[in-house]
Amino acid sequence: MSIDIALVGDLNINRRVSTCEASGFHDLIEPIDGSTVGFGHLETILHDYEGSDLYPAAEAGGTWQRGPPFVAEELARMGFDLVSTPSNHVLDYAYGGLRSTWEALETADLPHAGTGETLGDARAPTYLDTPEGRVGLVSMTSSFTSWSRAGDARSDVGGRPGVNPLRYHHEVDGETLDAIRDLAQQLGFWVLNPREGEWLVHPPGLHNSVRRYVVGEETTTVPDERDLAGNCRAIEDASERADLVVAHLHTHAWPPDGDLSDPAAFVRTAARECLDAGADLFVAQGSHSPLRGIERYDGKPILYDPGDFFRMSDTVERFPADFYERYEQNLSTHPADATPSDGLEARSGGGPGVASGFDAAVNPEGGYHTGSVMGTTVPVCSFSDGTLDGIEIYPGVWPETDSISLVGIPRLATGEDAERVVASVADCSAPFDTDVRFEDGRGYVDVP
Repeated sequence: MSIDIALVGDLNINRRVSTCEASGFHDLIEPIDGSTVGFGHLETILHDYEGSDLYPAAEAGGTWQRGPPFVAEELARMGFDLVSTPSNHVLDYAYGGLRSTWEALETADLPHAGTGETLGDARAPTYLDTPEGRVGLVSMTSSFTSWSRAGDARSDVGGRPGVNPLRYHHEVDGETLDAIRDLAQQLGFWVLNPREGEWLVHPPGLHNSVRRYVVGEETTTVPDERDLAGNCRAIEDASERADLVVAHLHTHAWPPDGDLSDPAAFVRTAARECLDAGADLFVAQGSHSPLRGIERYDGKPILYDPGDFFRMSDTVERFPADFYERYEQNLSTHPADATPSDGLEARSGGGPGVASGFDAAVNPEGGYHTGSVMGTTVPVCSFSDGTLDGIEIYPGVWPETDSISLVGIPRLATGEDAERVVASVADCSAPFDTDVRFEDGRGYVDVP
């Protein structure tokens, strides 16, 4: 049994790409279409701005993502066979937008995982049957609005639609914990001490929106025990019913002592636990812009972020009122009169001499572009009888263009661009003792 899995990061796509003849685009699609399985993360929702229970959420993932339903057919046409759906954007347009996305994916015959009508549905594996074997997928997210977490059904109360969560909490030293507690009290937050060495902090009246802090030796992040255990059970189940299992995590988190090119500590812990539970491959993504490294754990690959693939946030057609009010300080007109182009310019900063935009963060300094190498990758992981044979990495870039129709569409990197992208992956992989070599315009991870 030989299975090749081509993986990409975020699919922020809202335009047709089947009409694109740009040099290099089809060269980057080819390994996806030519592999046994093409996998990507759909970090947008698919709808036509109207429908049952479709409303813009008051709280979204920094912007309100949206793509037309035909996007699902475009993905299938390119060779994508499996998609993950849980993210901080999945309820940007409430439950109506989520259900519209499911409908579009199912119409295009694209199996998906990570969201559902209940927590059981969202956590359940999905499967893809191929001539070479059956592939299972369990997908989760650590970055989501609190109200978008799916809920379990009971015998007396129904469940709740949403994402399959992997929450995490902070371990901090005693001095830091005292400072957090004292500051929370000064700000009027609700503070609880349910057990020795643990504190819960949340706004008054929102007793489920909890930040959890536990005493430890250093400041770090730890996956939620219940969420991790539930996902590991789903992976164990999938490993009994599939020949190969992919575990996926959408996460925007980074370590406090690093930058966005580094995975958070809880991600590393979760990755290893998922592989121990029976997954054959773990892939995380969501950091935006930076590429992250590759680790081999017990002979199995961990890809901490292959990078964004489609980057079309700037061609979303419409935004709700909350979007314009969020960046009102950078608008040259009243939010009610602003166009989508006005809003996007305001989000980017609005030009010289105005208040900072979305990317001018104090922490991490530079926002999503800190530590970034502007590039993407398509790693192809080859397995024989469930054992990793090697990883071939196709590097990609988003060339500057004057054509709006080409914005956010990647192309195969060549020459110095290819070497630069692969070198970034190699640098990020070195701390994990993984060697990435560059040869003939591609990267390779060999298995001893």
